[in-house]
Order: sequence, then structure tokens, then C-alpha cells
Amino acid sequence: MTMFLVIQFIYLPLLDRKKELVRILGVEQDALRQMTQLQQQFQDLTRNLDLDQKILAARPPGFTLFSFLDSQAEKSRIKKNIDYMRPITQNMDDGPYSISKVRLKLTDLYLKAFVDFIQGVETSGNGVHVISLSLSRTGEQTNLLEAVLEARTMVPKEPR
Repeated sequence: MTMFLVIQFIYLPLLDRKKELVRILGVEQDALRQMTQLQQQFQDLTRNLDLDQKILAARPPGFTLFSFLDSQAEKSRIKKNIDYMRPITQNMDDGPYSISKVRLKLTDLYLKAFVDFIQGVETSGNGVHVISLSLSRTGEQTNLLEAVLEARTMVPKEPR
């Protein structure tokens, strides 16, 4: 009887408490893992923001995404293939920057010329990135393309 009471009231509650502590430890380890991951993401974003600010400061005065894409199209000799260019400005509530986007449709162009254009945009050092791209074959010739792309960059907000 004494053995039963010891097991029932001392040993089993200790086992239950140990199981609970092991469960709590697992939950806390998961929380720590998530906090470490979030801290790394925050540091990456901060580093990228610092890099973006340096890129923005190094841009020529009067830089606009529209004129930049137009000049890149001229350098790549695809300006005649531009069907349309639509600028879009998206104001961010906080911070000194807004997002400038341009949607661009190119028709009847060769792959090499298009690749030269994309490479010129992405490697310009102006912080311009292609964020969406749609390619399709056009016309009678299967080696001609139609492309719709959207490029994005950050620009300083204009004073009100």
C-alpha cells in the first residue's frame, strides 16, 4: 500500500511534470529559432536598405525610370520595337522614397536584342530591377518575340 501511494502521489506527478517541462522546452526552442530567423531577416533588410540608399545617392541628378528604360532600349537597338511604356508611381506611407514602376511592351524583337536590353537594365548599377516578365512568340517567324515586362526602382519622394 505504501508503495502504491508513493507511486501514485510522488512518482507519477514527477513524470507528468517532466513531460510538461520537455514540451515547454520544445516550444521555447522553436520560439528561439523563429526569433533568430527574424533577426537575420531584419539584418538582411537593413543591409539592403543601406545599399539601396548608396545606389540612389550615386544616380545622376534628374534620374527617372521612364527615361532610363528609354535610353537602355536605344542602346540595345530595340527602341523601334516599343509598343507602349506606362509609368506607375506608388507612394509609400513612411519613409522618404516612393516606388516607380514602368510597364513596357515590346513587339517583334529578337532574343539577343532583348537579352542585351535586360542585361543593361539589371547591371546598370542604378537599382532598377525587372519584377515581372512575359514572353511569347509572335508573327509568322518563330524567332521573333513579344515581351511585356515591368521594371521597378525606388525614387526620392517629390516635395508636396
